[in-house]
Amino acid sequence: MHKIAARSERLIVMSQHSSRILQEVFRVPAEKIDLIPHGIPDLPFEQPDLYKSRFSCQGKSVLLTFGLLSPNKGFESVIQAMPSILARHSNAVYMIAGATHPHVRAVEGDRYRLELQALAKKLGVERQVLFVNRFVAPEEMAALVGSADIYVTPYCHEAQAVSGTLAYALGAGKAIISTPYWHAAEVLDHGRDFWCRLKARRPSQKRRSSCWMMTRPPGNA
Repeated sequence: MHKIAARSERLIVMSQHSSRILQEVFRVPAEKIDLIPHGIPDLPFEQPDLYKSRFSCQGKSVLLTFGLLSPNKGFESVIQAMPSILARHSNAVYMIAGATHPHVRAVEGDRYRLELQALAKKLGVERQVLFVNRFVAPEEMAALVGSADIYVTPYCHEAQAVSGTLAYALGAGKAIISTPYWHAAEVLDHGRDFWCRLKARRPSQKRRSSCWMMTRPPGNA
């Protein structure tokens, strides 16, 4: 990194945290760093019900996570919270959209997805945990995000400087439940009242946050 910085006229980052790392760890002058936030598509702010029939979720309260699957994403903690969520909101479903990360699949195949499916079955929520097991085109991705009532990023590790899926959901105006990894803490923690900060691997907290958001009036998550 020192060599890259020395040979570069400008360094472009997508988060304030990344800028601080360059300055504090690699001693890059602040005036040499440009911050360009993660881009988002221009999505309409429409009611989720307009999209739910496409995914057979009519009349459901949809919690959504999308992106490449890998064990550090923490999806199992949301599945573990589903029985408690369903006890209060029987129409809730949790949709996990995306293929297994290619690097993960090359080593262990779809083991993580199979473990998630087995966990849902063990807990008796296999009908309420929906998997969209494929890469999706931008148009379908917009519909997936559009169908969500609540977007969830339950990532296990703090050290994630940027999340494209979080930026996508934020740009679509979604209520968000997230663990406080670097990017989430930065872009969501500015006095906004539509997100809940969670501690990683605490299904009980995800249950409480999900239930609270699902009882809020539209537009007041």
